[in-house]
Amino acid sequence: MAPGRPPASIPQQADPLLTGPLCNPDLPVKQFSVAEGSDADTTLRISGIARSVAQGALEVLGGARPLQQMARWLDPENYERLQLRTNLARCIASTPTTGQTPRVSALRQVVVRSARVCPISPGVFEASVVAFDQRRVRAVALRIEQRRGVWRVTALEIG
Repeated sequence: MAPGRPPASIPQQADPLLTGPLCNPDLPVKQFSVAEGSDADTTLRISGIARSVAQGALEVLGGARPLQQMARWLDPENYERLQLRTNLARCIASTPTTGQTPRVSALRQVVVRSARVCPISPGVFEASVVAFDQRRVRAVALRIEQRRGVWRVTALEIG
């Protein structure tokens, strides 16, 4: 008998995930579009917004972009939260810890690796973005809503 193989006399059980009523090949398969409940152009536009806002927010945190450039895309609450987090990051970077030399803040280029968009309801999307800022890979989650004909980020979480 070969190592790693079960004996031929023991019958193999079917994988329960690949059998049953949900995996019946006779049932019709539902065809999904690019994003259910939205058209492809809107989904691509939202993906572009998510990528741009995530990259911009990470550049603001890294000191490579002024916060004011994010005002067009963020609602007031998220703009304020990003401002507070940026100020905190700058305070931490400028305060040397005991026995260490002061941190030098080198401007880091942010590269967006991927973005996923999910429609929630008409005019509301959620997106997740993975970005690399020369030091670490970060995840960004966004909720993008259309208000008065303008797309705005109403939730921004940076990991």
